Amino acid sequence: MLASLLYIGSSAFAYPRPPSGAENIPALMAESTLVCKGEVVEAPTPTFVRSSAALARMTATAEVHPDRCFKGTPPGSTIPVLFDRFLPAAGGPAFVLRKGDYRVFFLKPQNKQYAIVNEWFGALPASRELGPVPESADSMLLLELDLKAGLRDSDSERVLDSIRMLGNMKKLNSTAELRKLLDSPDLLVKTYVWQALLRLKDYSVLPAVADFFNSQPEPPHELFLPRDRLFQMYYELEREIEGIRDPSTLPYLERFAVSHVDYRLRDSALQALRAIGSAHSAATFLKELDDPNPDNAFAAMHGLLRLAGGGPIDWVPTWKQFDETPQFYAGKCREWWNADGKQKAAARAGDAMKCQF
Repeated sequence: MLASLLYIGSSAFAYPRPPSGAENIPALMAESTLVCKGEVVEAPTPTFVRSSAALARMTATAEVHPDRCFKGTPPGSTIPVLFDRFLPAAGGPAFVLRKGDYRVFFLKPQNKQYAIVNEWFGALPASRELGPVPESADSMLLLELDLKAGLRDSDSERVLDSIRMLGNMKKLNSTAELRKLLDSPDLLVKTYVWQALLRLKDYSVLPAVADFFNSQPEPPHELFLPRDRLFQMYYELEREIEGIRDPSTLPYLERFAVSHVDYRLRDSALQALRAIGSAHSAATFLKELDDPNPDNAFAAMHGLLRLAGGGPIDWVPTWKQFDETPQFYAGKCREWWNADGKQKAAARAGDAMKCQF
């Protein structure tokens, strides 16, 4: 839903796309021959066409003046970067550059020019602030230092860009610069920092994230940006909860799964608990068999089945069967757990402990 509502600068139009801000920077860096940031100094104006049949992609060339390169050497004072000259009027995937755009470009050579390595994330909006260039620094460290310089940008949007990209680097030499922003009076900035730190597997922010979830009204089902940006970040933080795999976070995940009013947060926590597969979560799964949302109750049932080792069990329903009579199958699951599942789960947990020694 969020992906269809977002419009990101001049590089995307109304068309299904990956969630904004989900770039994998290490992967982009590895794919690229040349990674630089700079300004588009020349670019022809795109043209809308009625028919998108066999529409040729990436037929225009923009000239980008690089201010800093993190990997590779530019061919000259400018870099020729391909983009879409012709755009389908009815909408469709498109990568567009316009004069004055300032981006971090992840590029590979193509016919004596350069193409972005990913049409969604190959050219990311960035701050013009420049970081230090220490000797012997690798590409990722150079980019990290440059993004940290962007945290000082006077443009709040560029600060948010820098925070998000730092989180999407997967690993930093230091998170100190991000953590300083936790004292920001701007709640939107804090949500970006929480997300970045969660993506960096720094779960010390979970208490603050829990307070945020508890203090916010339930988000609407449809978002209108920029008015609803804080609600957008609420949803994005919920998705970060789903991706947690660290058993040390079980107290928070289990609390989210059983006590929060938002069924989506309960679902995210349940999915994380299922993936972690700790016997400690059995009580949470048992409670969630009675979740008023049948999808969550179904997920809780499968959490218990996983703890017991899975395998064919004759009473286990399809999702449709469960959805028709969730209370009946919740009862069947409890009967099975008390008669058989609990013992199997305990035996598996014991074997897992033995394997650690």
